[in-house]
Amino acid sequence: MTDYEIEMELEAALEALPKENPPVNLSDWNSGSDYKEKLASVVKLGKKSDLFDYQYFFPDCIKRDLAHKLGFSDEAYENSFFAPVSQSTLSIVTLAIFLKKHNQKVGIIEPVYFSTQSCFDDLAIPYRLFGGYMENINTTFDAEELLQSDCTAFWFTSPVNSCSIYFTEKVTKGIQKLLDAGKMVILDESLCVNGFEFSRVFGAQENLIYIYSPHKTLGLQGIKFSYIVVHKKYYADIDSLEDIYGGSLNYSCQEGAEHFVSENFDECLNVYSSFWKKNLLKVKALVKDYDFARIPPETSGHYAMLFIDQPVDEKNFLEAMKQLMKDTGYFVYPGIMQGFRPEKGFCFRVNMLLNTDDIEKGLKAVLDFIKNKKN
Repeated sequence: MTDYEIEMELEAALEALPKENPPVNLSDWNSGSDYKEKLASVVKLGKKSDLFDYQYFFPDCIKRDLAHKLGFSDEAYENSFFAPVSQSTLSIVTLAIFLKKHNQKVGIIEPVYFSTQSCFDDLAIPYRLFGGYMENINTTFDAEELLQSDCTAFWFTSPVNSCSIYFTEKVTKGIQKLLDAGKMVILDESLCVNGFEFSRVFGAQENLIYIYSPHKTLGLQGIKFSYIVVHKKYYADIDSLEDIYGGSLNYSCQEGAEHFVSENFDECLNVYSSFWKKNLLKVKALVKDYDFARIPPETSGHYAMLFIDQPVDEKNFLEAMKQLMKDTGYFVYPGIMQGFRPEKGFCFRVNMLLNTDDIEKGLKAVLDFIKNKKN
């Protein structure tokens, strides 16, 4: 089954249940009520945005501050063009068109955010999927495999999509090897926790492109913005595409930019980090009771992927999730929904920003189902 078919089946099952107490999806992208309440008590927004005029760039007075907060040095800032759009999906669309115009064949290092491959398909951009790394990228990555392909550009997602795993030196050295060979590299760091950006490692390089959306990680979707960062030699290309496909920045983006460079963003980041770390510790303790389940030890963020070390039939699992919705009030999406190929083994994502009680009860229900199937 495709990820779309799976989503539609589960959505239909949800619609058929009573609306007053809907089941909790442990794989959901949204935060739980407890986290939202904690963050809402901390977040402070200003009143500086322009409600009336078109705004295509952030104010000059904070552009350098924005770059510094993302980890760029003064020299990197001077050599780069920072193109703001309202969200990271538009950044992906903009860069897909940019790659098309530059006749690039793209190597996509899986797993990748779902809209990337869809954009490439719709725009008929030639690409190749490199699916041999997944959560093991830090031990198995081989830049030579990519260099020996006919791809001219490579698309990485950091942290690893839905795993919260950041690249170690083996991968960063490989990426630099690609850049040194004249390849174009796109680093989608939309879900990167502020302070861990690879701008701090790579700086500004001619063929290196970044995507950022700092509020996305914190779950502050209402004031998020996205930044495409390219070398200044691509200014005309990206500026034109940004105007055509991104349009003006709305009120929330302007608020987001002001908030990102404020101390309050750091206060929000502290709440975020404390919340997911507490829940991850509880999940790791719970998973120890199930010898067939594991979480990569490198997990460092609010999305954690649980891998199941035994065959799980996807169709049967889907039917079981429908039943768990009714019986326990919890369910998960299989990992194919986050770009993990079934042949690589069964897995599912858990959002560590959900309510602790829901995570503990829901994860136990799902793992007990798998355990009973095993026996």
